[in-house]
Amino acid sequence: MSAVKEKKRPDKELRDQRRRDEIVSAALACVVRHGFHAASMGQIAAEARMSVGQIYRYFASKEAIVHAIVERIVARRLEWMMDTHKQVDFAARFAHRNYFSSEDERSERVLLLEITAEATRNPAVAEIVRSADRRLRDQAVALVCAKNPELTPDEAAARVEFVAVLSEGSAFRSVTEQIAAPELLVSIYRDVLQRLLPSMS
Repeated sequence: MSAVKEKKRPDKELRDQRRRDEIVSAALACVVRHGFHAASMGQIAAEARMSVGQIYRYFASKEAIVHAIVERIVARRLEWMMDTHKQVDFAARFAHRNYFSSEDERSERVLLLEITAEATRNPAVAEIVRSADRRLRDQAVALVCAKNPELTPDEAAARVEFVAVLSEGSAFRSVTEQIAAPELLVSIYRDVLQRLLPSMS
């Protein structure tokens, strides 16, 4: 009898995880399409083809769904950081505002803007954002230290913070008209990054 129960438990856990993943994907689509506040639990339920009651079986609140969305983004970004085979020309990417190599990246950027805006009004969401940022920052600092052993952890942290501000600020301005020619910006970005982190050049 116990063997039968042991067999059923993993099946239920997998089924529940699939359900949670479906809800998170549905919420992601709704937030990208309608914005954070306009994306209601009813819309998320309809997108996931579930009832609102079923949604609440897996997530106690909208903030809990936001937490799961952010966790998915963090996991993807941590995986990207750890990919030692990738080659990214950050200077060209900043200069040309080429942030969206895929629809997933575009959706992720929209989500983060929506969630960050909500964090200015909602303390629970603000803590989710801060926690995610700490995890990504800590991993980035560790990688910078590994690639630039001449830097102290504090120096590496300062450089990570500078690049984060540069990246997020440039991404935010991607919705505005670009005044400077990308060809001129590339050399400026490249010079700054070379001085800041030789390993990024």
